[in-house]
Amino acid sequence: MYAMIELSNADVDVKRPVHREAIPEVGILAYQAAWEAGFRAQADVLREAFAPVSPRVEHVGTTAIPGTAARPIIDILIGVAQPPAVELVLDGLRIHGYRASQDKQGSPAEGPLLARWQQGLPTHHVHVVEYLGPVWRQTLLFRDVLRLDARLAREYEWLRRRFAGLHPANRVAYVRAKATFIQSIVGQAH
Repeated sequence: MYAMIELSNADVDVKRPVHREAIPEVGILAYQAAWEAGFRAQADVLREAFAPVSPRVEHVGTTAIPGTAARPIIDILIGVAQPPAVELVLDGLRIHGYRASQDKQGSPAEGPLLARWQQGLPTHHVHVVEYLGPVWRQTLLFRDVLRLDARLAREYEWLRRRFAGLHPANRVAYVRAKATFIQSIVGQAH
């Protein structure tokens, strides 16, 4: 159904230095059933906090793919009619451990990227996008393809482990390397 993709050196190699606040390295762990419960608990908090902008909330990213190893950071996609409107509710999320992140590497978000931290580690990333916009559709399409195709999910897991090993301290290179695979799958699924 889906063809293997060829990765170029540009997909796996970033030579220029990237200067950012240090982010703790979080490894790839075996699948944890608790990730779904962690999503549901925060989804309820987020639905309430974002109620003024009528959010749609989805569990995305690799923690949303049953049986697949992932970084233990739960990705949540929030779809709203006007992503900039969420600025009104951001302050209320601080009591729940969320803060706006300046580092949007790997985020499909058009609006703010929020990160929830506990004990010095990120636990959740919240990506705010336009509901039914292209990023919303592509993100859910990629998730759904991996949920339906176990072989493809294993291939993506293998690639992520490989890229994490090649770029243990370079998130930009890691994210860029994954992007080629993601774009290939989304393009083939259309």
